[in-house]
Amino acid sequence: MFTVGENIIYGSSGICKIIEITENNLTGTMREYYVLQPVDTDKSVIYVPVDNEKLVLRMRNVPTKNELREILKDADCESIDWIENSLERVQTYRRILADGDIKTNITLLRTLHLRNLSMLEKGRHLPSSDERIYKDCLRLITSEFASIMHMEHDDVIKLILSNDK
Repeated sequence: MFTVGENIIYGSSGICKIIEITENNLTGTMREYYVLQPVDTDKSVIYVPVDNEKLVLRMRNVPTKNELREILKDADCESIDWIENSLERVQTYRRILADGDIKTNITLLRTLHLRNLSMLEKGRHLPSSDERIYKDCLRLITSEFASIMHMEHDDVIKLILSNDK
C-alpha cells in the first residue's frame, strides 16, 4: 500500500504525488481512492480505486538514479518491432505507453525515433498518430529522467537516444 505524501509513477501520467487517500462515491458506490496529483501540473487530479488491482498495478515506486541507469542499460538489449498495420501499431504502442513500464517506453521511444529518422531521410514525416505517441513517450520519459537525475530535458533526450551508453 502506498502512503500520503509519497511520490509514485502512475502509468502514462508520470510522476505523481499521493495527496490523499479518501473514501468517495464517484461511481455510485463508496470506495477508497488514492488521489494523485501529477507533479508537472497542479491542474489535474487522478482518482485510483484502492481495490482496483489493475489500476493500482500501474502505480510504481519512483526509481533511484542507479536504478534508472540500470533500466537504461537493460533497455539497450530490448527492441520493439515496427508494426506495418497503422491501426494495430497505434493501439499496441498506446497500450505500451499506458502501461507505464519505463524500460519498455524507452525502447518504444527509440523505435519511433529510428523510424522518424528513416522517414526524414526519405523526405517524409511520421504519420500524425505515430508523431503523437512519439511526443507523449518523449514527454513522459524526459520528465521522469529529468526529475530523478536532475538533468535538463535536452540532456535526457541525448542520453536516451545516443548509442554510446
